Amino acid sequence: MTEGTQSRVEFDEHGKRTTYDEIEVGRDLGSLEWVITEEDIEKQCSIDEDFHPWFSFDLEEQEGTEVGPWDGVIAPPQIQYRPPRWLLSRTYNIRGVFYKWDCENLKPIRPGETITVTGRILDKWIDREREFMSYEAEGRDEEGDIVFRTTRVHALDVLKRDTPRAGAGEDSGIKQEKI
Repeated sequence: MTEGTQSRVEFDEHGKRTTYDEIEVGRDLGSLEWVITEEDIEKQCSIDEDFHPWFSFDLEEQEGTEVGPWDGVIAPPQIQYRPPRWLLSRTYNIRGVFYKWDCENLKPIRPGETITVTGRILDKWIDREREFMSYEAEGRDEEGDIVFRTTRVHALDVLKRDTPRAGAGEDSGIKQEKI
């Protein structure tokens, strides 16, 4: 590759990146079981700098302290962001730009709870010579009740689709090197 030539990433630490043509609309992404731990909740609060009392184990342990209307600690709603992405990544090695996110939280997520996450590919399209795909996922608790639903859209790359694929990349950026 000559210096200054743009290319889309062909490989990363997970192997060959999925191409637009390889994405199957309607494909079932399977399921995964996700157990929410106290550490997960504390990590999410730290990442988001969201220390609302409803998410605090410290307050729950203080006798006579009101922790909220949920009869105990709950997870911040944004904790459900990663599991649908894990589900997608088991089927497709996709990176790119997170373009849109729609989420509906129907029940609080509690520590120690097991959530079963399922999903499927909704659509793919080309707009302004860039490739996009969308998928949906939902999480159900142990009783089978829906806890959350989400629909997400990814731009598969910031470069136009006629830009050649070459070289290796990483999640956080592009390393221009030959494999």
